[in-house]
Amino acid sequence: MMKTITISDTKKMQRYAAQVWSILVDSYAQVSGGLHYESLNELIQDTQRWRLVVRHGEVVALTLFKSKRGWKLVAMAACRSQGKRARQALKRLIQADLPRCWMELSERAEAFVLRHCGGQHFVVHASLASDLLGKPVSDNVADGFHYQREVCGLLKSKMIVGTPQFLK
Repeated sequence: MMKTITISDTKKMQRYAAQVWSILVDSYAQVSGGLHYESLNELIQDTQRWRLVVRHGEVVALTLFKSKRGWKLVAMAACRSQGKRARQALKRLIQADLPRCWMELSERAEAFVLRHCGGQHFVVHASLASDLLGKPVSDNVADGFHYQREVCGLLKSKMIVGTPQFLK
């Protein structure tokens, strides 16, 4: 049986840290720019909330968040060895979180969230990206939803999906 757990205590994160790190390193190996964390310790220090789907003590899927204008999803992954089960678990996590978190997406993650998780209902207009991120972006992309910004030395096309909290 699979269960979803939410962890916001760094001591409790340690219990699953090695599994989470392994899944992330594997999943982000094919992403241009790769994983944005140098080490497991940096990941733990920079994230405040982990949502994990666990089956028989093994992490099957994960979403990791930092507190930034609400909850910003900063990493997501599914355990490759768990195949379809893990993809379904990741899909359920993201579907549940879209009304109460936000994320920057590109490449395969963008396609997955828009195609399988209902993300198309939560797309944020590109004109809001710079203020939300607190970083300069180029939002002159034709569709109004994509923007470009430099990530790890690469110019990447991204979009924001979810429910951020804007300052009033």
